[in-house]
Amino acid sequence: MTQKQIQMMILIQDIILAFVINSAATILAGGFTETSVYLVGMFEAFSINYIAGLIIPVEKIGCTVAEGLGCKPGSRLHKLIRVFIINAIFVTIISFTIALINVGPVAELPMIWIKTYPVLHIVGLVTSLLIEKPVMELAKVLCSK
Repeated sequence: MTQKQIQMMILIQDIILAFVINSAATILAGGFTETSVYLVGMFEAFSINYIAGLIIPVEKIGCTVAEGLGCKPGSRLHKLIRVFIINAIFVTIISFTIALINVGPVAELPMIWIKTYPVLHIVGLVTSLLIEKPVMELAKVLCSK
């Protein structure tokens, strides 16, 4: 993939993950209340995810961990471990930051956050595994014009 295609792929993945993770977090928090609250949460999730992706070399970290565990690049196990690590980084950053924004720096913050983290991590992992290839193909098509 070209650099332009990779950037497009990351942008599309970040939008999809912001939607999915924000939707799951909204459900875990008791459900949809107001459109504006939901949209702000989605914008926060996307912004946090996109900025973190610019700063942290998550793909390199994921590949390094997978290869360090003896997985061959391109294998299903390599993909699973790579995506698991990348997702863990992003979901940790997004969910903790949004919890901090929503409840503030209170002593109960870690306990509030950890209640939703496992579910959000699984939702993010499954989503990431399902969308990676279709998003890659979409990015190629969008950047070929």
